[in-house]
Amino acid sequence: MKKEDMLASYLINLGEEVLKVLQAKGARKEDAEDIIQNTFYKVYSLLNSLTESNLRPWFFRVALNEYIDLNRKKEQQVASLTEEIYAKLQQVDDEFDTIINKDEITYLLKDTKREYREIFILKYYYELSYEEIATLLDIQASSVKQKLYRARKSIQQTVGGKK
Repeated sequence: MKKEDMLASYLINLGEEVLKVLQAKGARKEDAEDIIQNTFYKVYSLLNSLTESNLRPWFFRVALNEYIDLNRKKEQQVASLTEEIYAKLQQVDDEFDTIINKDEITYLLKDTKREYREIFILKYYYELSYEEIATLLDIQASSVKQKLYRARKSIQQTVGGKK
């Protein structure tokens, strides 16, 4: 077997291994595949400076760093999306706009669990504090925060077309 074929075979196996690790860490299959593809590109662009001994750990580190960056980017998108919705709700002037905004919120929350929808609406539509929501629903304020976070994640998945 040629040296190039051996390297290609090794990299394919390594890519499959890292793909499984990324999915075990919670990456969606499509995201993990994109990360692997980007990592392959970096490997080929730096192939002359990599050695046999550092190729495997370097590949893992680059892929995991890309996964971490992807998660950070998604969290920022959720925060800005939430802020955008909140700002929109603050600008409602008449009843017609209110109905439109309710429809937008309903659409964004369509794939979210009922309890997360309730908390999201109480927080961002009715502007209740965590403590007020906790009292109203007879749960802990920390549970309100957790469920609100999950609601935002669900919205992010809906907006991103991931569901």
